[in-house]
Amino acid sequence: MTYDVIVVGAGPAGSIAAYECAKSGLKTLLLEKYSLPRDKPCGGAVMYRGLRIINGKLPKDLIEQRVYGLRFEFPSGKDAKFKSDRMIGITVHRSLFDEFLAHRAMSMGAELIESTRVKEVLINSDQVIVKSSKNQEFSGKILIGADGVNTTIGRSLGLRPPRKDLSKVGLGMEADFHVGVDGVLQATNGDPSILHMLPVKGRLAYGWIFPKREHLAIGIAGGSLHMTPLRPMFDSFTKNLEKRLGISLIPETRRTHFLGGWGLYNKNVTYRVMLIGDAAGWVDPMMGEGIAYAMMSGVISAKTAQDAISHERYDEHTLEEYHHECAKECAGNFGMGAWAGSRGLGVAEFLLSNASHIDIASDLMAMVARGEITYSDIPSLVVRKLPGKIPEIIRHAVISRLYPSAKAS
Repeated sequence: MTYDVIVVGAGPAGSIAAYECAKSGLKTLLLEKYSLPRDKPCGGAVMYRGLRIINGKLPKDLIEQRVYGLRFEFPSGKDAKFKSDRMIGITVHRSLFDEFLAHRAMSMGAELIESTRVKEVLINSDQVIVKSSKNQEFSGKILIGADGVNTTIGRSLGLRPPRKDLSKVGLGMEADFHVGVDGVLQATNGDPSILHMLPVKGRLAYGWIFPKREHLAIGIAGGSLHMTPLRPMFDSFTKNLEKRLGISLIPETRRTHFLGGWGLYNKNVTYRVMLIGDAAGWVDPMMGEGIAYAMMSGVISAKTAQDAISHERYDEHTLEEYHHECAKECAGNFGMGAWAGSRGLGVAEFLLSNASHIDIASDLMAMVARGEITYSDIPSLVVRKLPGKIPEIIRHAVISRLYPSAKAS
């Protein structure tokens, strides 16, 4: 059967792309290699900038916790907490969240075919042909690859190397731990609206605790070259948390996953094809957040597909507009995030621990999470909003650096 657009992968990126394409009147096929709902390695934190894309229309029973703040711990023992009066995101179970988004695309007219793994992609002057492991063939005018960091489409078409460059991707392990409502409250000191980021002992990596209703999503991640042996590292991390929190932590299923990156610099388009979401590398290099950026890339890829089909232009130059638009959306966060991340936890500790003493810091962090500003907007906003406090901020930063145990008065 022939379609206008074939989307491969029913994660947030693919389902949003399929929804937007179908909404615009394009005959759209959404292929998913598993049967929904399916498990997905992910902590399940969806920032508000992603919720804005669906106008916040999410069934209440899918929302595990509403998130209002972030807490960072550092190897030195310092911490930094940011909490806003405005919601910055939610936590979800990815299996149910992804199923909702896929069915949302279907409600707009997209055709969903599950349990269908893509094994080969062929492109000619007239169409793109997708072949499945079940010997099915689907043809379309445009292919949108939302098949994750291990993208078969990207490797099949030479957009990604046959083997991963481990210096350019992250590696992590995570699991959900059922602890009950009381266990969640105990682990979060009575405030499950805070996402907790903390260091992994002896590694250039970070861990997280994302509260849900009756579960804690706990994981670790870092540069792939630094994350071996992964399972013993993860088990040690959770055992230390078990002692610290005073609750039993028994993982339901450990999940290993690569984290995409380098979205600004990846080649994400070719003739008739765009890569989106994790397949494209649209992941915050500092925070590791990818869901909201995946959803954003789905919207932009659909708009590009609409324009290409209306003008019957499928060349790389035309589709490159998708990458440029995504880069514009991400550059303010990814550029600053990559800079801070490349300088290790020391820079992050210095910046965040000192920022937490600024009155408006929590509001600024909320604005970033909500997609109202980017990391790179923060310095100018601080200068404009707090000109009288700049000397005090500098003084606190200097004193904390020279005398770590001292507090600025």
